[in-house]
Amino acid sequence: MMTRLIVGLFVIQVLATPFLYYLTTRFYAEDLLDVVRSYGIKDPDLDLEEDVMAGMFIQFFVILGGLLSVILLVAQLVPRRLWRPFHQTLEQIKGFKVERGMTVLPETTGVHEFSQLNSTLNRIMETSVKSYQVQKEFTEDASHELQTPIAIVQNKIDNMLQDESLTPYQAQELHEIYQELRHMSNLSRSLLLLSKIENNQFSTQSEVDLCLKMKDLLPRLESLAGSIVVTATFAQPSLKLRCNETLLESLITNLVVNAVRHNYARGKIAVTVTDGQLSVANTSNEPALDAHHVFSRFFRTKGTQKGNGLGLAIVKSICDYHHWQAGYYYADGQHVFTVKF
Repeated sequence: MMTRLIVGLFVIQVLATPFLYYLTTRFYAEDLLDVVRSYGIKDPDLDLEEDVMAGMFIQFFVILGGLLSVILLVAQLVPRRLWRPFHQTLEQIKGFKVERGMTVLPETTGVHEFSQLNSTLNRIMETSVKSYQVQKEFTEDASHELQTPIAIVQNKIDNMLQDESLTPYQAQELHEIYQELRHMSNLSRSLLLLSKIENNQFSTQSEVDLCLKMKDLLPRLESLAGSIVVTATFAQPSLKLRCNETLLESLITNLVVNAVRHNYARGKIAVTVTDGQLSVANTSNEPALDAHHVFSRFFRTKGTQKGNGLGLAIVKSICDYHHWQAGYYYADGQHVFTVKF
């Protein structure tokens, strides 16, 4: 902007030079020459035209320099003062997080347009915070209201299964109903967990040693594996992560449970911790999965109905929350899921 202004003033000066010369020689200098001649002084001794032109150009450059200095000073001070409310607004909204509540912006800034901007932003933030609170309460209430009747029905079925007068057919039907209720309960909990992660409700973070956490969780997870052989390899004694410990446990659990669920009897699961990466590999009769959709919600391979289809979606959501990278590949007959920290 300033470069264009300076170039424009210079062009005006160049274009005005012939006009200034004409005015100087035809009016100002010509009158001076007439006065000098009336006193009998020769023209060449004074050379007034050249002196007058030099003086005029010196004045022009002095005025031009002063004008440019004033323009530069104003261009530095006025915008800085004018845009100060805008930059203050930017700093305040940078720290805005919907889960923390509303950040109130001043609606009187001294600049009408910025006052309107702050007023509009206040309304938008207020609407966002209210929507977040409503969604949060609905999710928690819906999960709670679902869990309560499911637990009641499961308890009643447990009591009915103790009845010795049940026929084998009736017992089988009740068992299937119980399994479906269990599936529904797990689905409800998984959806609630996903919602909480996406709504940033796990704000507490601490330093967690992944290797120690794996060693603590694996014995409990091995009990779910049955005849499947679970091995753990640690390329280093410690790997410290800054994360939410509850979510890290959920990530590990979902990866191992997924490896157990899609394995076969006397299969293998290999858990490996290397520098900056966790990988869980499992044998399976299932072919390679679609790497583009394997972490999508309710993704299942054809011909299988194992699980609720949310385990790997939870893994991906936890990774996104912590800015980790979840990956998958198929090699040597094994499905390998990785998390890069």
